[in-house]
Amino acid sequence: MKKLSALIISFVIILVVFYGFFSLIAKNLSNSLSELSERVEIVAFIDDKLNDNQKNELIKKIENIKTIDRIKYTSKMEAMDEFRKNPEFAKQIKILGENPLPATIDIYLKKRDPEIVKKIAEEIKILNGVEDIYYTSIEAENLLSINKTFNTLSGWFNLIFVIFAVISVVSLSLAVQGKKIFFGVIDAIIGGGIGFYILHLMYKHIFMQNFKTPIFFKNSEVVLTFIILIIVCLTVRIPKNVKEK
Repeated sequence: MKKLSALIISFVIILVVFYGFFSLIAKNLSNSLSELSERVEIVAFIDDKLNDNQKNELIKKIENIKTIDRIKYTSKMEAMDEFRKNPEFAKQIKILGENPLPATIDIYLKKRDPEIVKKIAEEIKILNGVEDIYYTSIEAENLLSINKTFNTLSGWFNLIFVIFAVISVVSLSLAVQGKKIFFGVIDAIIGGGIGFYILHLMYKHIFMQNFKTPIFFKNSEVVLTFIILIIVCLTVRIPKNVKEK
């Protein structure tokens, strides 16, 4: 009986740790992508040689792009005034003796999807009068590429994991010798508890160091997981009992 419980508990720990770790990667990757996409914007640096009419024409062209929500124009003088608020920057600018800062247009989109940001940035970059372009979604774009690859791999992982779990449950159920179904609850609680403790250590030493705003499982997700584990462990112990009855 003790050997059987140890076997089931070990199975539950492996189940929770491996699948839980994979789920944490997916949750944190998705969360990081969401945070990046929320703060992306496009900044267009304007050529100093443009006169006021040319600048106005450029602004109108940008405003007419459908996916743009709003824009904010900052002149060279306004940029200088903003930089002078920082004492260190003010000293550097004073040494230069002239205003090296370009006029800029901050561009905010209706939908801040990294792929859309990249597309609009490239569209604005070729406009006459735009000297350079900067968009903060470069990080998000890279993360999006990783996320797509990860989603593809996760589909195969889930399939393989389900097959492994079903085979393992069937194999364990055939190995059952005891008749006390209640032991299944104990196995699930002990195995799940150890598994989540290991996941918490992984979260603390891996995820908190590699993600700016790491997230763990919600209480509702933990409770649901324990319910599923209890059902699985009870199922493992049912076959032998049914036969003997």
